[in-house]
Amino acid sequence: MTADHYQVLDPATLELVGYAPENTGDDVEQAVASARRATPRWSADREARRAALRAGAALIRRDLDSLATLLSREQGKPKAEAAGEFTVAAGLFEYYADLAWDETEPLAPRADRTLEVQYRPVGIVGTITPWNFPISLLSVKLAPALVAGCTVIAKPSPSTPLSTIALVNLLNEALPAGVLQVRTSSRRTVNVALSTSPGIRKISFTGSTEVGISMAQQAAPTVKRVTMELGGNDPAIVLDDADMAVTARGIVGSAFRNAGQVCMAVKRVYVPRSRSRELAEAIAAEASRHVLGHGIADGTTMGPMHNESQLKLVHGLVDSAVGSGARIIAGGSAGCDLPGYFLSPTVVVDAEPGMDLVEQEQFGAALPIVAYDNLQQTIASLNAGEFGLGASVWSPDQERAHATASQIEAGTVWINQHTLVEPDAPFGGWKASGVGRERGRWGLEEYLETRVINARPHS
Repeated sequence: MTADHYQVLDPATLELVGYAPENTGDDVEQAVASARRATPRWSADREARRAALRAGAALIRRDLDSLATLLSREQGKPKAEAAGEFTVAAGLFEYYADLAWDETEPLAPRADRTLEVQYRPVGIVGTITPWNFPISLLSVKLAPALVAGCTVIAKPSPSTPLSTIALVNLLNEALPAGVLQVRTSSRRTVNVALSTSPGIRKISFTGSTEVGISMAQQAAPTVKRVTMELGGNDPAIVLDDADMAVTARGIVGSAFRNAGQVCMAVKRVYVPRSRSRELAEAIAAEASRHVLGHGIADGTTMGPMHNESQLKLVHGLVDSAVGSGARIIAGGSAGCDLPGYFLSPTVVVDAEPGMDLVEQEQFGAALPIVAYDNLQQTIASLNAGEFGLGASVWSPDQERAHATASQIEAGTVWINQHTLVEPDAPFGGWKASGVGRERGRWGLEEYLETRVINARPHS
């Protein structure tokens, strides 16, 4: 492979964390050739695959502390949250190792024919993952792909490659050579190579809608299968009977997790006008409890934004909203003396539909609160928008909350919670928020091809 490398910096201190390889298209094709050699033996032994996933989970738990430190330093999140990512990864490997599924399925016999449906691995998979959850978002692809019998070439975000490299190296203690590889680049070189290579049979991508569209276009000439978990602008819809203290705790726990850099976090709040001040004050009080700092420092509950461009984007959206009549009632400053990309949890009231802060995915530590007068009109307006990843409804009346949730066009609608995902429940988006599903048996099916054997006697 190429010997060139690029720097990876800590977004809290701007210090050097390490170096990652600057791979090329030729490096990707070498990985494809290696994966092709490994595929026949790997895809033929289902029990070996299950055993390897279980062994990988044990290795992750063995090295959890050092892995979490590395992820915290290159991504910025608190170390406890970084450790949580690796714990989720281990759990996903164990879940898919234990998942029962049939490789063959007989259909009802005909008078002179027997039919069998076979489920076979799609082939070599390219995974492309973002910087906000580099490990859990890779593992939700990696675990089902490997147990299905696929080989995988992983491409992490340019700014968080080191934890992915560490995970791949660790898992390769349990995997045969060529089954799992990683290629990194500070540019889009590897992304393009994976999406255009004839040897790659499937792309699984998590990231922005704009980049996802580009990836799908690049994959189309070679007729690759694609799974796309894309952008979201999740609303929290608060009903008029909600307990505002309970609601505020739940919303803040989602909205400012990972400094707001979560695709399925609460990104805007809709509350009846008569109760908007009460909720806003409760949210501001909860948000102000966060302690900003270096992710590996004791006591830190929130790290920096991940990069300068994202910080500038969020500041710009907040400034635009304020210029149009909104007000900041909490946050708005760095909230930390470190030189990195910090923004204290920022709560914006008097936000209105149509403001960029409300309509765009800000992906950062700013939360607009919108007062509404008509619930049905609000839901209709949200359904008319481009995104449909997640949403939540907040009310003690379960029947009413369910009825409201069932009207919302989104892949997941939570009730009295937000952001929680389950290993056995499908996750993905409607409309511009994605194509396909991850997690559970639905996630496994994304890595399987269907074949029919239709047989009759030779007579």
